[in-house]
Amino acid sequence: MKKIISLMQNIGFTQYESQVYLALLQQSKITGYELAKISGVPASKIYQILNKLTDKEMILAIDSDPTKYVPLPPEEILSRYKNDYLQTMDSLNEKLGHLYAQDEASESYIWNLSGRSEIIRKLTDFIGEAKEHLYLSVWDEEVDEIREALLQADAAGVKLTVVHFGKKILDRGNEYIHGNEHQIRIQRGGRRIALIVDDKKVVLGHFLKDGSSSAAWTSNKGLVLLAKDYIIHDIYSIRMLKKFGKEAEGIFDLG
Repeated sequence: MKKIISLMQNIGFTQYESQVYLALLQQSKITGYELAKISGVPASKIYQILNKLTDKEMILAIDSDPTKYVPLPPEEILSRYKNDYLQTMDSLNEKLGHLYAQDEASESYIWNLSGRSEIIRKLTDFIGEAKEHLYLSVWDEEVDEIREALLQADAAGVKLTVVHFGKKILDRGNEYIHGNEHQIRIQRGGRRIALIVDDKKVVLGHFLKDGSSSAAWTSNKGLVLLAKDYIIHDIYSIRMLKKFGKEAEGIFDLG
């Protein structure tokens, strides 16, 4: 129940409003006095909370003696919140975009990311922005978390070129298995990820074996193309190893 209350607070409910609404979901058509007892909200506060919920059209007061209360269905309330949120985001996107005067040097900025969840979110967002082409170098541990976004990009006609450190392929676009993952993991002390979107943006991340992670993204053209070249170089190496075998291993000193 605490988890539900925490989630409700994330969308604007107060602690007491959450307790009262949840109590009504479990036992509807009851009085304020009864709600105070089962919800844990102080009796001195209960009618103030009920009035707020009524004003927000989250509960209904039934005209009886004494007044009783019933909740609106959760799906109706959540649908309303979702629609209001999306409309707000669309409006802000338009209005803030008009106000934003882009710094001429902004394309050279490098933005730091900290923590796995923030990095994965940025990767997913950038994949969703792709229009033409994605270059990606990725390890098995990260594939599952961005798989759905990649499949959606592929379905939208975005060309995928992916180098895999591991076995979890997408069966989409041009995919290459790097191999030698164990040795590379030891040498690097973790895993790296590189994502290039439409030759316009790049995300470079490092996931360490101790669980910590960091990344950076930029629109700097030089860094974008450098990261792309890094992936293409890996692809050339993979293709040469596949074709020439031991002879190529000697050239790359991978034996």
